Amino acid sequence: MERALFYQLGSPEPLGFEELQQEVELAEALGLDAVWCFPAAGEQGDFQGSVPAIWLSGLSSRTERIRLGWGLPGLLPPTRPPIRIAEQAASLDIAANGRLDVAFLPDGLLEGTQEAPWDEGVRMLVEMWAAPAFSWTSERFKVMPVDVVPKPRQRPHPPLSLAGWSPDHAMRAGQGGLGFLDFSGADDETLAVHLAAYTEARAGADPDDLVSGSAFAVAGEVGPDAEATRRLSRWEEMGVDRAIVRAGPLEGGHAEATERIRFLSART
Repeated sequence: MERALFYQLGSPEPLGFEELQQEVELAEALGLDAVWCFPAAGEQGDFQGSVPAIWLSGLSSRTERIRLGWGLPGLLPPTRPPIRIAEQAASLDIAANGRLDVAFLPDGLLEGTQEAPWDEGVRMLVEMWAAPAFSWTSERFKVMPVDVVPKPRQRPHPPLSLAGWSPDHAMRAGQGGLGFLDFSGADDETLAVHLAAYTEARAGADPDDLVSGSAFAVAGEVGPDAEATRRLSRWEEMGVDRAIVRAGPLEGGHAEATERIRFLSART
C-alpha cells in the first residue's frame, strides 16, 4: 500500500510555504509516494480552487521523485472553463516532469442527463489532451476546433481520480473509469462498503469508458500511535491501494507534521 500526505490550502490557519517545502522534501527523502494539495472550503462551501496549483508549481522545482497531487474543484459539474483547467494541469505536469496526479472534487451529488452527463468536464479534459484539434458540442458547451496546448508530459494524461465521501461517489468513479479517493473519514466497515461499490462498478464498466487506472485511496487523520498502525494494517488487508494522511495545517504545526511524516515512512 502506498503512503502519501495531503494538505488543505487557503484556510485561515497559517501554513508557510517554506515549512511545507521542508516537509515535502523530508517525505521524499524518506520514501513516501505522493503529496496532495487540496483547497480549503470557503464560508459558503465553495472551494478556493487556485491555491493548490500555485503551491504545487513551487514544489515541482524543489522535488524530483515524489508525485504531486492536485485536488481540483470546479469540474463536477463544470463551473470553470475546462480549457483553462486543461492548460493549467498540463503545465503543472510539464513543470513536475510528469509527476502530476489529479483528483476531481464534486460539488455534491453527481447528477446529470444524457445531454449533460455528470462527468462531461472530465471527458472534455481527456479529449483536449489527446486530440490535435479539439471540438465539442453539448447542452453546456459549443467549442469550435482548437488545438489545446500544452499537452501533459504523461501520455495520454496524468492519473485521474474522483474525490468523494459516499457509496454513490465510489460507484460513479468506478463506472467512469476513474480512481477513487475516499474523503469520508468513515470507519473501516463503511470504507469496506465504499471499496466494494467501487470495485463492482469498475468491473462492470465499459472498457472504452475507462480513462484512468484502477486505484482506491483513503485520506484521513492518522497517527502517530499504535491504533494508527493497526488501522493502516487493516486498510492494507482490505485492499486499499493508497493511504493519504493529513499533514497540514495541524494544531501542532511543523513539528506535528514532521512527526506524522516520520511515522508514516516507517510503515512503508
